[in-house]
Amino acid sequence: MTLLDHARRIAAADAAADNTGAHDPIPQPADDAASSYVEACLGGSRDTRDVLPLIALLDALGPAGLRRIRAQPGLGLVVQVPSPDWAVPVEAALRGLADFAEIIARTGKSKSYDTPVEGNPKVSRLLSGGAKVAGICHAPERHLPAALVQGADLVVRIGPVSNRIVAQAIRTVTGKRLRTMPPAVAAGLDFDSIAAAIRLGSSPKECIARLQAAAAVRSGAETFGTDVPGIETVSGYGAAKSWALALVADLEEWRAGRLDWSAVNRTCLLQSEPGLGKSSLIRSIAKSAKVPLVSTSVAELFTSSTGHLDGVLKALEAKVSQAAAQAPAILFIDEVDSIPNRQTMDNRGRDWWTPVVNGLLTCLDSTASGPASSLIVIGATNHAAMLDPALVRPGRLHPVIRIERPDAEALAGILRQHLGVDLPEANLWPIAHLGVGASGADVVSWVKGARAAARREGRRMVPADLIAQVAPVDGRTDVELGVCARHEAAHCLAAEVLDVAKVSSVTIAMGRTSAGCAQANFIQRAFLTKAQIENIVVVTLAGRAMDALGGAPTTGAGGGRSSDLARATRYLLDIHTNLGLGESLVYRGDAADALRYDPLLRDTIDGDLIRLYAVACAFVREHRTAIEAIADRLVAARVLSGDEVAAIIRAHRKPATRQTRGGRHAG
Repeated sequence: MTLLDHARRIAAADAAADNTGAHDPIPQPADDAASSYVEACLGGSRDTRDVLPLIALLDALGPAGLRRIRAQPGLGLVVQVPSPDWAVPVEAALRGLADFAEIIARTGKSKSYDTPVEGNPKVSRLLSGGAKVAGICHAPERHLPAALVQGADLVVRIGPVSNRIVAQAIRTVTGKRLRTMPPAVAAGLDFDSIAAAIRLGSSPKECIARLQAAAAVRSGAETFGTDVPGIETVSGYGAAKSWALALVADLEEWRAGRLDWSAVNRTCLLQSEPGLGKSSLIRSIAKSAKVPLVSTSVAELFTSSTGHLDGVLKALEAKVSQAAAQAPAILFIDEVDSIPNRQTMDNRGRDWWTPVVNGLLTCLDSTASGPASSLIVIGATNHAAMLDPALVRPGRLHPVIRIERPDAEALAGILRQHLGVDLPEANLWPIAHLGVGASGADVVSWVKGARAAARREGRRMVPADLIAQVAPVDGRTDVELGVCARHEAAHCLAAEVLDVAKVSSVTIAMGRTSAGCAQANFIQRAFLTKAQIENIVVVTLAGRAMDALGGAPTTGAGGGRSSDLARATRYLLDIHTNLGLGESLVYRGDAADALRYDPLLRDTIDGDLIRLYAVACAFVREHRTAIEAIADRLVAARVLSGDEVAAIIRAHRKPATRQTRGGRHAG
């Protein structure tokens, strides 16, 4: 028993060493005593399949636990193992340590037998008669008899195989002492893989080499090279990066022993449009946090299983177990929105999906306790509003963090990250402003295209190669460029003068869906008056008003749902249907179709649009000089910052202006 006492004293130090990147020193003083004790229990056997589970079981029981299972009558014991393949070997080891009337080892493979309702009468009868009963399972509450789990006198857990256990198994099987070993050498390996790597007649070094090779092939954890940046250097993620940096800092505090694991905020759900780099962010987090990354998705759960309900649930459970075996680790669940909301499904869909949702909820709950308690769980979705509310409550995939499209500053950072050694001295700010509204995926495409263009001509990349990708030649005439510039300039000046928003940038580069774009941040207010909303409409219509002042209105203000006319109409529709600022106080909810079926409302909105368009026309006539100045600079530079726009406005601003009221104003 000296071995176990000694093991307890060094457990904390060894556990911390398992998480570091340096080779671990192996504690030697107890090796000989440990080998002798294990060999005595096994009758001299040196078969790894006998040695490994016994060492792991003794380590989990400790001296007090071993005394209890040998001496206490009427004992109920539950042993939680790392994964299903450990159940039978641990059962054999347990039979050699004490006399049990019944040992129930379950793997969860039997849908009808491996359930909490099976075996309860027998367990109850044996325990009430003073017999010893043990249950062994990777998920006791889901698969062992409820009477045993709820009435257990002793619950022990065999966690992921530590370096201490591996070292002792190698010492016992090979008879040779191991001096050092890599950190967490058996992380992610199942029982059979570990047993196959530790062989009679091998040297400790050969055993370690086989374990490392098996871990590299079977762990499923991603590895990160220089192409994956650390979280500290990524750009464009906003609140998501802040959360990730806090997680990395917490993990460092935990490793140093200054923070309890329960205090680490280790769950969240990332939401964004497609192409904004959720998966890339996860890899950066894992690299900086120095933890394995195990990824899955709803699609993978179906394709890696039979596709039937029980197969999907087992695939999910196996993925969580795989990640737990490498803990601390990140479990990344992509495409969470593929799991439907139970509240919006029909009865047929609800009957099939409810067990899947409940299975995922159970797995998420297991990250708060049990084998998966050292997991960091991060989900990703493009549509958070579609998720089952139970998935995103605190303690599960919470908080929900939205990743927005990067602004110009973030785009410049993303460009620098992906350019690497290319264009080291280039000023990327103007190029980034040309691409405002793009995603990180677009940046990757730009850089690849620019490199390809330079490669075809046999030279190094120059800024013009990148600009050609971000804002390719669009074929517009000088007249058309001028019209576009004045249109966008009118939006910018109206937003600033009417105190609606602060311009961050404006460009006339041909985009994917527009011939120009003004980026602005609305002035934050607790609430809005009708006059303030009408000022927003004036800003929205100012571009068309400038088109008319320059010669004739164009199609630039119309088009799809994001066009100027569509947005102006929606603002006014809200006034009259949802916000109680029109002639009626009736709340009409989603009134998108009301214009089609309500002629009176349509006439009201049309009248407001005509009135506010006249206000916009008067505004651009009064401020035409400033608008033309902004437009001239915009034609020359293709992109202006908000500061440049503001400077031009200040230079042309009239000494005094009257206040806008009710959609009417005079500069």
